[in-house]
Parts: sequence; C-alpha cells; structure tokens
Amino acid sequence: MIFGLIVGTLVAIHPDSRTVTPEYRQASVKWWHGKESPYNLTQSGYLYLPQEAIIYTPFQVLPKPLGEPLWRIACLTLLACGIWRVTRLFDEEHQGALFLLSTLLVIPASLSSARNGQINLPLAALMLLAVADLAKAHWNAATLWLLLGLMLKPVGIVPVLLAAACYVPLRLRLVGGFIVFLAAAYLHPDPSYVTAQYGYFYTTLMLAGQPTLTDFSDLFGMLLHWGIQPSLDFSIIVRGLAAIFTLGCSLFVMKAFRGRQTLQAFGVLFLSALYLMLFNPRTEENSYVILAGFTAILAARDFLGGATARGLVLAAFCILIAEENFSPILPLTKIWLKPLVTACLFTMLVLGGFRFLDLPPASRSPRDA
Repeated sequence: MIFGLIVGTLVAIHPDSRTVTPEYRQASVKWWHGKESPYNLTQSGYLYLPQEAIIYTPFQVLPKPLGEPLWRIACLTLLACGIWRVTRLFDEEHQGALFLLSTLLVIPASLSSARNGQINLPLAALMLLAVADLAKAHWNAATLWLLLGLMLKPVGIVPVLLAAACYVPLRLRLVGGFIVFLAAAYLHPDPSYVTAQYGYFYTTLMLAGQPTLTDFSDLFGMLLHWGIQPSLDFSIIVRGLAAIFTLGCSLFVMKAFRGRQTLQAFGVLFLSALYLMLFNPRTEENSYVILAGFTAILAARDFLGGATARGLVLAAFCILIAEENFSPILPLTKIWLKPLVTACLFTMLVLGGFRFLDLPPASRSPRDA
C-alpha cells in the first residue's frame, strides 16, 4: 500500500514523466472516436488487441493527474491480490508473514513497470490470480483471468495455451470466452471500424514478432549483445522447440504433483513466465516482473519453511532481475544478466525434477506431505 501511494504521488506530480501510457491513452481515444486507427503498422507503437484500449478507458477519461496514478495503483493492487491469494494456498496459517515477505521481494522488480505504467504489471497479477483459481478448480474464474491477460497483451497467449493443454475443463471455456471478448468489441458504434482494427492488429502482430531492434532482453537478445547473431530461421526453430519442451515440462509437473493442485497450477504458470522471459522476442528489462511474483513467493515460502539456503538463492534471483534499478551496475549488466540468470534458474528446475516447487521433505508439515 505504501509503495503504491509513493508511486501514485510521483505520477500525479509528473504524469508525463517516465511513462508508456500515452500509447494506451491515445489508443483509447482513437478507438472511441472511430476515425483513426491506433495502429501505425510498424514494429513499435500500439501492439495490443483493441480490447486493451477499451479496458484502459476508465483511466483515459479522467484528467491525467488522476487517471495516471489510479492506473498504477490499480495494477499494484491487482498484483497484491494475486500474491495474497497464492500465499493463502501455500500456507494459510502463516499467510500474513508469507505475503509480507513475498511482497517485499517482488517490489524491486516491479519498480520500473509501476513507475512507467506498463501492462507487464497487471499481466503478472492475472497469472497469479489464475494460479489461485486453477488450484481450486474454479474454471470460470481462471478462464477470465487468463483471457484478460491475453486481451491486455498478446504474449498472454502463452499461459492460455499451457493452461489449456494441462486442464481439460478450460478448453471450451477459453475458446468460448475468447470469441465473446472479440465479439464484444462490435458494441462499438461502427462495426466496420472494428473489423478494420482487427486486420491492422494482425498485421502489426506479424511485424512485431520479428523485431529488428537490439535492446530486447530475451535469450537471443543476450546472444546478440555478446556479438553472436543466429539467423532468424534458427531463432524461430529454437523458440518452437522451447515451446514444445515447456509444454512437456508442464505435463510432467501435472503428473509429478498429482493430487497437489496448488503446486500443479503454480508450476504450469511459472513455466509460462519462464518461457516468456527467455523466448519472447520482445522481452524487455521491465518484463521480468511477470516472473518475479513466482520467485518471490517461492523464496518467502522457503525462508518460512526452513529451506533457508534455497530461499537465499531465490531471493538473490529476485534482486538480480531488478538490476535496471541499480544505475551504477546497469551499464555492465543491461540486456544479458536477466536472461542469463533466468536460463540458470530454468536449468536448475529441470535438472532437479522441479523439486524447487516443493519444500524439502524434512521441512514439510503433515498437511503438505
């Protein structure tokens, strides 16, 4: 709450400083005017579905000194709700302490996204909310969170597809819900305008998937930073193989933790976050807040559960993926550090048979065994 108020106050004073929300505001205005497209058909600018502009409307219609801080506060509140609900699943008895420690560990990685007002923050929150409802077999709620994430940012397709692959009851719900979300845009006064915008979105999406910039912080951005430049065809093949491997890991998690719904749901969405950070060609430094919620909860759980050494490793990871906030070292670590440590974490998870998701046997309570 204090963090949200600080960010909100700073943004209220300087609403046009260090922000990406002008793209959202302009897209929302253009959408409702119905005369001009929010898409410029390039690899930059507005890269989202029209639904994002619709969702942003309540913040766009308010004066900037009010709407801009409220957007940040709403996103941070949503993230706090996601952390609260997942920590309740892990340890209801000590939830307060687990939530507090998880929140403290996630704040460093959320600083930039919160200040800039980026979509990564609510996407991180919605993925955690999906974990909470998948673990409880609340299929309709989980569908809503997953589809909202997709409506806010196209990369939300990754958790949608992984969840659909692992949870049969979600499949028809996701398809039906997706159609409903797309159809809802036709409530716009000019249906032909809506159809045109979907066409522009598709064209923009195809362009955005082949970025030519060199400042993205995924696995291939790291290699490029080191002077290694694989061909586009090679990178596409690797991303595809990584998607298949991540799907296999998700199915393994579902089998390995059968009967332990919390670890199943957490593991599947955690894997989707890992895949996005390493293999989404438009991963930015600020994108890693999507992963931070998961690692912060695991670190806090380990500390409180007695697995201190492992908790320290995960806590260190939470700090390392916030390195853009440490200006003295940023010139030395920008682009390459985050994907490197994330690749190490992914490797540790796989080689350890995903035991990182669980407390060591000696630390488990009878309820968790």
